[in-house]
Amino acid sequence: MDSNFKSPYITSNEEGYHIVIPTDITTIEECGFLGADVETVILPENITAIGRGAFMGSRLKNIVLPDSLSEIAEDAFCACVNLKKIYLPSGLKVIGARAFMGCDNLETVEITSNLQIIGDEAFAFCRRLKSITLPDNVKKMGEKVFLGCPLNFEP
Repeated sequence: MDSNFKSPYITSNEEGYHIVIPTDITTIEECGFLGADVETVILPENITAIGRGAFMGSRLKNIVLPDSLSEIAEDAFCACVNLKKIYLPSGLKVIGARAFMGCDNLETVEITSNLQIIGDEAFAFCRRLKSITLPDNVKKMGEKVFLGCPLNFEP
């Protein structure tokens, strides 16, 4: 990230750049942080959606997703190769196609019981994802959701 870039929402320290989203924002827009050199993001409790490609290809390592989040759009976290763990909150109902595709270092996904839809290839090529427990109320699971994963999952 350009060291001359200034934003009240982005801070940095020896661990990298961090984003704290203001509380009046309810949606992370399409490609909002595409390829960003940001490692930590804290989302406010009123975020309801993360748009298509919002964090695609970023250096994201840590993100706090609020319970108010109901949808993660397609490609939202695609190719976030530094992401190791994700906790999907209780309000989440939809994970879009390829949402976490190519997150090579993703090892742990914690899914709560309200998830209803998992899009095509949502976790494809998450090469370190070894286990996942899916809630009973998943109504639609796309094609090739776990393509290329060394995975054991429990429906």
